[in-house]
Amino acid sequence: MGASIKAVNWKWKARVQNAVAMMPLSDQIYYAMQRNVGSFRPGRSNHLEWFEAALTFVKWIKGAGQEVKGRSFLEVGTGHYLSVPMALWLCGASEVVTVDLNKYLADALVAETIEFVRNNQDEVVTAFGSEAEEPLFQERLQQLIKIQGGASELLRLANIKYISPADAARLDFPDESFDFHISHAVFEHIPPDVIAAILTEARRLLKPQGLLVHVIDPSDHFAHDDTSITAINFLQFSEREWKRWAGNKYMYHNRLRAFEYVQLFEGAGVRILRLSEAIDEPSLNVLRNGFELDERFQPIVVEKLAVTGLILMGTFSPEE
Repeated sequence: MGASIKAVNWKWKARVQNAVAMMPLSDQIYYAMQRNVGSFRPGRSNHLEWFEAALTFVKWIKGAGQEVKGRSFLEVGTGHYLSVPMALWLCGASEVVTVDLNKYLADALVAETIEFVRNNQDEVVTAFGSEAEEPLFQERLQQLIKIQGGASELLRLANIKYISPADAARLDFPDESFDFHISHAVFEHIPPDVIAAILTEARRLLKPQGLLVHVIDPSDHFAHDDTSITAINFLQFSEREWKRWAGNKYMYHNRLRAFEYVQLFEGAGVRILRLSEAIDEPSLNVLRNGFELDERFQPIVVEKLAVTGLILMGTFSPEE
């Protein structure tokens, strides 16, 4: 998809992020940097990746015997794009409410996503597979490609409600407002106590048979750009050291391991229905060869430390 980018030394990136986070108008500065030399450069985004993330939600929900068509979603953590809500609408969702603590949504990035769909319809249809065979998908796709703007036009067309700043642990919606509670690569950026509070609120907001489906990335995100380190590189640091490197709002990572997320969900009353974990082999290899860990992680078996991908689906309804 987008143009290739050279590996970025993670320590250099961390220093830049820490510096920008302390500046006045930091969000505008950070976005401008990303837009000009970072991952938001025109042509850099992999739009299909976000659609595939939405399709993960759709497949898991249908696999649990429920439908997406005509159902309502609450997404935690909008980010800069509306690609996931857009894809869910194409698949038949009646409403998507997407909330974010920070107002990061960028009109230019949403407009680029729409333009990508308009210019690559065959590729998009292929990516959606059997979902694209539905008459409603085809109808909505044609409506989407006619949009000549960005976020505001998409929000109106697709019945997407964007709320920011918003605390996902305290939302102004009635009880049992939503069918599904979702997030993609968000929970790793939230402190554990706040995750617990968000799940408590999810219990109030979900309908009796509602589902939670969350995709979580427990890997060191600096490794996404710096190929010289592994996905568990950050496990060597104490909490104090890690906060010094990545305590800013752009790179905060709680470093929870996959089993700890499961414990958090179960502690909030979630009954786990399905779980998928991905082990990163290079990380597992370095751990088996004596990678030095902070004392917090030393008692944990290496196979659990090396899980760098997690998808979790659950419900608050009791087992029948």
